[in-house]
Amino acid sequence: MKNNEASIFIFIASIFIGILISSSITFGNTKKTVYLNSKQYQDVYRERSKLISDINDLREQYFDSKQKIIDFSKTTNDISETNTQMQDELKLYRMALGKVDIEGEGVEIILNDSGGEFTGTVKSSNNVGEMLHDYDIRYVLNALKSAGAEAISVNGQRVLSNSEIYCNAEFILINGIKTGAPFNIKAIGDEDKLKSYMLADGSYLKFLEMRSNGNIKFKLSTNSDVKMFSSNNNIKYKNMSAK
Repeated sequence: MKNNEASIFIFIASIFIGILISSSITFGNTKKTVYLNSKQYQDVYRERSKLISDINDLREQYFDSKQKIIDFSKTTNDISETNTQMQDELKLYRMALGKVDIEGEGVEIILNDSGGEFTGTVKSSNNVGEMLHDYDIRYVLNALKSAGAEAISVNGQRVLSNSEIYCNAEFILINGIKTGAPFNIKAIGDEDKLKSYMLADGSYLKFLEMRSNGNIKFKLSTNSDVKMFSSNNNIKYKNMSAK
């Protein structure tokens, strides 16, 4: 009997302990509910609205900054391309003004007259047609330009837009520098086109030979690497200015 009572007591105690444990677990997992009055609710609502507004502002700032970075990258590339184009144009202008040494394919013409190479004394000829004159050199240079020559030099002197070529006794002055026959004329351009143009029937070189009865001689050769030095002759404009 006592054993039965003990068993019943243990059973009842176990049920009671189980209920307590179950109640403890339930209480531990239950969310705590906080009740706010009207003022507290308004304060929290305003704080929430402010946080949402700040987040939206930060999002807009992020996208604006991202777009500025993209635009800046494009602008940087455009500036770099513009600088490259300006440098290329500046290089072309410097070449056109004779400020840099240049090289390229073209032709070389050795032009000599009956006077031969200058030896220190002035020679004369009864036939002026057998002598080379300043206008002869100008005609040859103009023919080279017509054939597409991009740069020309005579006895090392670069021929620019303001270069002066005229006679001075047996000499010819180019850019104020005296020089005499033989004349070494170099031209940079399409070598085949220059050669064909200068050696065509009716060309001025052929005319010089005919006029001098062969006393004016020339030799024309193509060259894939014609070199010209820079010029110290500065182009000065006195009567014109940029508009």
